[in-house]
Amino acid sequence: MPTDERDQDRRAQRTHLSAAGLRARGWTAGMIRRLLGEPDLRRANPYLRTAPPTRLYSVARVEAAERSEEFRAVAAVAVRRSGAVREAALRRRRAVDRLRSGPEIQVRFPPPAPDDRKVARRPSQEPP
Repeated sequence: MPTDERDQDRRAQRTHLSAAGLRARGWTAGMIRRLLGEPDLRRANPYLRTAPPTRLYSVARVEAAERSEEFRAVAAVAVRRSGAVREAALRRRRAVDRLRSGPEIQVRFPPPAPDDRKVARRPSQEPP
């Protein structure tokens, strides 16, 4: 059986989704809290035993929430917000690139005053 078919079989048999699985489906942490609330199951973290337990949500409950009008409204806002954040980051990156490609600025510092060169020493460190 090819790998793709095995992956599809596993997905078809899946009864619960983790928060990471929900994020892969377009959910945000706020959407999970707002629309799903408490997880259906908590299991020990499979990667690190000392980490918080993995929160698992029933696939049936997730799909029911995804069909709701509230999900559509919240998802549309999340998509707009993420697009705006992406655009703002791109604007900042372009501004930095413009500054970096501009003329090189030479900054000349005055030489230190003679008093600035003295090193403060404790009396015990004074030369004899």
